[in-house]
Amino acid sequence: MSDPEHGSSALDAPVDAPRGDVTREWELFVRETSGDPLRHAGSVSAPTAEIAREQAAQLFDWTVETLWVCPADETRRFAADGVGLGDRADATGPDEPGGEEA
Repeated sequence: MSDPEHGSSALDAPVDAPRGDVTREWELFVRETSGDPLRHAGSVSAPTAEIAREQAAQLFDWTVETLWVCPADETRRFAADGVGLGDRADATGPDEPGGEEA
């Protein structure tokens, strides 16, 4: 693809150069059935939530019950008070092996 103004091709751009068409990033969260937890499934680039939903639907609509599309720049992840996310994965409860009896 040539750039008529500069006589160069899009393939001539450095690998780490920013994309020319910068669109908003959207994080995708899905739930396969009503009893399942919501889980992160990836991301898409799109100018609006509606277009992001259309892109996500092409990937997931046939396998999921619920699809959430959230702006990546407004999505935050927080841990419970004083518990690092890595620590939570190692915790055991009363019904799990190594957990305390009630």
